[in-house]
Amino acid sequence: MPLISHWGGPRHGDVDEVPADQLASSVLVYDGPRWFGVYQRFEPVQTQDTPLGPAEVWVVRE
Repeated sequence: MPLISHWGGPRHGDVDEVPADQLASSVLVYDGPRWFGVYQRFEPVQTQDTPLGPAEVWVVRE
C-alpha cells in the first residue's frame, strides 16, 4: 500500500498507508471517525523519507 504524508490540517505530520484505489483521484477525503478532512496531491509530486519509508506528500485542501 502506498504511504501518504499529510501536510497541514488535523492530520499534519501523520503518515498513513492508503489503498492505491483511493488515490485514483487528486483528492483524498477522510470522513472520520478520528479526523475529518480533505487532502490533495501536492503538485509537483513530492516524496519525503519517513520512518515507514518514502511517502508521497498530500496537503490539506481548504
